[in-house]
Amino acid sequence: MLKAYLNKDIKIVKVSGDDAKVYLNNIITNNVEQINTKTSIYSCLLTPQGKFLADFFITNFEDGYFLLVHSKFLEDLIKGLNFYKLRSKINIEDISHLYKYCFIPNPEIETIFETSILNLGHTSISNSSYAFIDPRIANLGAHIITSNNSIGKNKLDLVKDDCLEHYLSHGLLSMYLIEDLSKFYPLENNLHMLNSVDFKKGCYVGQELTARMKLRNKIPRTIIPFILDLENDKSYIKNEILENDTVVGEIIFQKNEYLFGHITFRKLSKDMSLDMQFSLKDQKLKINQQDWLNF
Repeated sequence: MLKAYLNKDIKIVKVSGDDAKVYLNNIITNNVEQINTKTSIYSCLLTPQGKFLADFFITNFEDGYFLLVHSKFLEDLIKGLNFYKLRSKINIEDISHLYKYCFIPNPEIETIFETSILNLGHTSISNSSYAFIDPRIANLGAHIITSNNSIGKNKLDLVKDDCLEHYLSHGLLSMYLIEDLSKFYPLENNLHMLNSVDFKKGCYVGQELTARMKLRNKIPRTIIPFILDLENDKSYIKNEILENDTVVGEIIFQKNEYLFGHITFRKLSKDMSLDMQFSLKDQKLKINQQDWLNF
């Protein structure tokens, strides 16, 4: 059996109907044209002002599109999808009760896909289940949706675990972990580095501000993953982050040795780079450097 980590906080919304593809492409940040039975994507739904409403994975499955979303954003996602529905020939359903979601970290995933060439978003459909490689960053793992506790020839040994520390170790601070999202623009959490936005596809809800921030280099702040230089049990939430003895941000999330800081670009002594030195008042900080971080 293949061990897989069950997470009941991930919900499933199905969007189907004659207009589903065009409808979704007109409102979400990524390009639905990229999706097929062998490719899944990561995307967001924004407000007209470019603020965050929900992020999700999308797969073409069972005559529709399956959107995997955290329970924190389920209500806002369904409300947002229905708001823009108008006369479109689409159906929007919460089908979470019909399937289970689980995650398998690398390097235990090759047995699922019958190939060693695993591109971002690579998808395998098998009867009433499907699996896809995380479309954000390489070597994170595979997401599985199943109705029969199996994928292909593999029976799944389901263990309840949200794999949070696995994500944090790869520098990922999922949007649901941010306490007050009203203070953040999506690009401040580096979602443009995580393949969630297609800047060439044309209009979508919130596109004007999002495109302007990226193309004119006007992103005001960013979230940086850190690792404590010395392990201890102290909480550093809301502690000030220093660079050259200047306060440049604060810690917004911590779990064990993994910290995430919200940094204001204009307060830095130079352009942001991964070799910069940051600290707290009583602790040095080491950037949790990742290949996907593009500074």
